[in-house]
Amino acid sequence: MPKIKIPKKSPSLDMTPMVDLAFLLVTFFMLTTKFRPDEPVIVDTPASVSTKILPENTLQVTIDSAGSVFLILKDKMCAET
Repeated sequence: MPKIKIPKKSPSLDMTPMVDLAFLLVTFFMLTTKFRPDEPVIVDTPASVSTKILPENTLQVTIDSAGSVFLILKDKMCAET
C-alpha cells in the first residue's frame, strides 16, 4: 500500500516588523545627526608645487578680515591635512 504524502507548505514570513524597524532606525539617525560645524576661517591656499622640503616643525599663521589670528603648529608626527 502506498504512503500518503502530505503536501509541504512553504514557510511565510511577515516582513512588516522588519520594515517598521528599518524606518525607525532611519528616522532615529536622521534626527540625531549633528552636522559638522563651519570652519572658523576659509583659507584660499595658492596652487603651487615646490621641490623644497619643509622643516619638521612649521607654524601657520592666518589672519581673517575681522583681525582674528589663528595659529596652527604642524610637525611630522601629525597627519597631513
